[in-house]
Amino acid sequence: MRGKGKSLAALLICYCIWGTQPLYWDLLARYDSMFILCCRIIMSMAFTWLFLACTGRLRELFAAFRDRRVMKYLVPAALFLCFDWALFNWAIANGHVLDTALGYYMNPMVIFITGITIFREKGSALEFAAVLVAFVGVLTSWVGFGSFPVVAVLCAVSWPAYAAVTKAARADSVITVAVETTLLSPLALIASLVFYRGDMGWAGVDAGGGALLILSGLVTATPIVLYAYAVNAMPFKVVGIMQYLSSTISFVCGFLFMGEPVTKSKLVMFGFIIAGLVLFTAGSFRRAAKEKAAADT
Repeated sequence: MRGKGKSLAALLICYCIWGTQPLYWDLLARYDSMFILCCRIIMSMAFTWLFLACTGRLRELFAAFRDRRVMKYLVPAALFLCFDWALFNWAIANGHVLDTALGYYMNPMVIFITGITIFREKGSALEFAAVLVAFVGVLTSWVGFGSFPVVAVLCAVSWPAYAAVTKAARADSVITVAVETTLLSPLALIASLVFYRGDMGWAGVDAGGGALLILSGLVTATPIVLYAYAVNAMPFKVVGIMQYLSSTISFVCGFLFMGEPVTKSKLVMFGFIIAGLVLFTAGSFRRAAKEKAAADT
């Protein structure tokens, strides 16, 4: 029980950090979002390497680089990760926090569709109904209010695309991020030095901004480490359901602390997505109960 208690606490902290990250990136609003991305990649590499060194796991990292099967998936995964982080940082800098929250609310359902189509997993009628309800919400927002939620949809599909590739690699999440950020760091360093030497880049870095940019790696890497620790001890359905906590926190941060307007189109889409999540969660629990009952007989 103590182990599960620690894992639950780690998961709660993980999702709280992910949920409040928009507030952290907003502190860096003076810098270009792509410059922040470059620093985030470099510092995430530094902190993941440091974590693996302190836990005596550098051999696992070196082994991953030598494993051609693993690298076959982690190279494209690095590109997906870069796109997801770039999209998120751009969205925060341009007033789309609520859209990112809505997109991440849809993540479990997009992952479900990915599992059905790519990994040939099975789904229940309620889960399919949930996906349909969420799709109707996006369609209603588009047709009824003339605003297609581009950022929300991109956020909904970018992380599942990354997750699908990393799932195929079958590697530890901390090792995975360490490999991916190591691959991306040389490009990030070159891009930052070539394109971001002005006031919104290196020239604008003072003591406070420099500290925040350095800590961006810790802010990025810490929830990943906590997630990797928790996911091994917690039931996966609990991990999945608690993921909604981070999206809810981001949504609240967007309109309560960052002054984003909650438009009618977003409210309508939010209502449909929440209804879809209720159906999806009920379907997941029902299918898990049936599978357990079948296994016991």
